Amino acid sequence: MRASSLIFCGAAAAALVGMAPSAHAQHTYPLAPTGYEHLRPGTPSSASMASNILNQAVDELEEAVDDGDIKGAVLLVARRGKIVLHTAVGTRDGLNEDNPSMPSAPMPLDGIFDLESMTKPFTVFLAMRMQESGNYPGFNIDNTVATYFPEFAVSSVNNKHLVTIKDLMSYVSGEDVDYSDDSNPNGLFDDADPWHSMLVAPLELPRRTQVLYSDLGFRILGHVLETVGGESLQDLMQTYIFTPLNMTDTGFQPSLNMPEKQGRFVGTAWSEIRERYLRGEVQDETDYFLEGDGPDPAEHLTGCDGLFSTAMDLAKFSQMMLNRGIHRRPCNPNVQFSLMCETPLLSAQKVLDMTTIRTGTLHLQRPAWTYAENLFYSRKGYGWEMWDGGSWPGGEATSSVAYSKTGGAGTLMVIDPEPNREMFAILLTNHGLPNFDISEDSTGKLVWPGFNLMINEIRALETMNKVFGSIEW
Repeated sequence: MRASSLIFCGAAAAALVGMAPSAHAQHTYPLAPTGYEHLRPGTPSSASMASNILNQAVDELEEAVDDGDIKGAVLLVARRGKIVLHTAVGTRDGLNEDNPSMPSAPMPLDGIFDLESMTKPFTVFLAMRMQESGNYPGFNIDNTVATYFPEFAVSSVNNKHLVTIKDLMSYVSGEDVDYSDDSNPNGLFDDADPWHSMLVAPLELPRRTQVLYSDLGFRILGHVLETVGGESLQDLMQTYIFTPLNMTDTGFQPSLNMPEKQGRFVGTAWSEIRERYLRGEVQDETDYFLEGDGPDPAEHLTGCDGLFSTAMDLAKFSQMMLNRGIHRRPCNPNVQFSLMCETPLLSAQKVLDMTTIRTGTLHLQRPAWTYAENLFYSRKGYGWEMWDGGSWPGGEATSSVAYSKTGGAGTLMVIDPEPNREMFAILLTNHGLPNFDISEDSTGKLVWPGFNLMINEIRALETMNKVFGSIEW
């Protein structure tokens, strides 16, 4: 089982902090929010949240820095449109194994982070938006991948010709690729046409028989969208997501596309393959190779990893999701008490479809025991991980309709649309990717200690328990 196709999300349970009345029996939420909110500064008390418990969340991150588990982080929390916490701790750059004492600037509040697998919800959102826009006649997520790439159906193993775009989005396509050399994932580095090789590879499992987290499926998903749209993922997302939301610090390949902001790029790690410290470059080596993130950019971007962003830009996206696809903001931001303008990006039903369980009974039929098990096998929406009563990064103080996405370099966003909460939290760190020490246990399930350790070291569970446990009921 190739490790780099299995990035990233997960968490584990811990002590309850200010736990609210349980809604764990429900797994959907109202089609309309209680109100369409716009992001603005607010105090914890104005959002009925306890500042002392929010401060404890910051303490957790400062402790992680003091313990050497991370070098720095940014945390942003908002409830009902009010940003009640936005803070930075530590230094901008993560550990440089080649030069552990490398100096680094303080962590900027507007640091631009390597999101890794937090790219996936954006790729899914783009697919839904392209379908709903009507600009691409005939495009539908129920279409087969072979509709766009006939070579995808060359292998008849496991009914590969039946795999749909929707299957890729919900991790039930059966896609994956074996490899044994971490320095040359699935042989692609030596491949003259890696995209063709990924398309024609046989399925690991029969489609729609099991949830199996896969970067490969999302690489193919992004490839489909670029083919349908006739543009790069960067340009398509710019048109359909970033520009409408005014996400000015978000995009692929920031070293190429926004070099003037390089002082804000957050470093992740030393790359043995590239022989340099990585800032503004996707850390995943396969995605770096496929995207050609160098002097000669490749033709295609990857839909699984590759986006970079700030906490504030992700907050704009998160609030739009809470608004069920509506972006609300002052019509004239320079005028106090300006009238509000609303821009619909996606229908409420499509947002609901993305963020509720899409995997039927194919997922793990019990709470996940580890962060990695949650990642590989637990229930999914389209691109999102759904609430889990066991190991899940949102902790124990969210409702059962919350959803999340983790990025393997140490980033996380958790969104809870339950009417009594209507809040989100964004945690961005410079931890860097975990070791790819993946193996199988006696039952054949994948075990990934490095991923579990990464979630622990960024204090995901402790931070989210305090953030979502700070609501004053």
